[in-house]
Amino acid sequence: MRIQQLKFLTLISLLPLLSSTSVFGIVQDAVVIEFKHPQTIAVDMPQNTLGSASGSVAATIWTITSNNAVGINFTGNSPTADSGTTRLAYPVFSKQEVDASGTAITDRYDHLVTTYGIFIDGTDSIANESTRGDAAIKTYQGGIVPTATPTQLVEATTIAGSPFSHYGAIMPSDAGQFQMTLYSKGIGNQDTTQSGVYSTTVTAVITAEEQLNIN
Repeated sequence: MRIQQLKFLTLISLLPLLSSTSVFGIVQDAVVIEFKHPQTIAVDMPQNTLGSASGSVAATIWTITSNNAVGINFTGNSPTADSGTTRLAYPVFSKQEVDASGTAITDRYDHLVTTYGIFIDGTDSIANESTRGDAAIKTYQGGIVPTATPTQLVEATTIAGSPFSHYGAIMPSDAGQFQMTLYSKGIGNQDTTQSGVYSTTVTAVITAEEQLNIN
């Protein structure tokens, strides 16, 4: 009798174990793994095509490489008509005057009436375009027929009429590049503007305008 009772108890004690191991559950736990790939910007040395004479148009071309959107704007300055040390806060074509012996005259500078235009090529999209692929947005202030004043070219990014406010963010092509051409024109008075080589310094300011996924 004791042997039979022991067998019965052993069988009872095994039932919970058999029951618990005969039912299987599937647990799934999804996780999002993110990796931050930084934006990079590179700007090639600009290529200059100089105007042959007063009234002609010069072209300066920058090739901009980036893996996300960028913004463009410009800075520059020039000597005033009567001072080489006091500077105008915008870039105009200027030249220091010389006397009959070829000696530079202190504090006397001639200026040309200066205008600018911009053309953007090779982009994927531009933030301020009316529709994707809109060609009109690529031209700023006449492009190759420049109409922007020097002060308009260097306006702050928040000011209407500046290059940045015209374009907004610019997304390069899938190859990561686009070209920006700055057209510039200087006109002098045939009788009173002294002949010679006129120049100005313009700095292209390229800023990151990274656009991220909208979830």
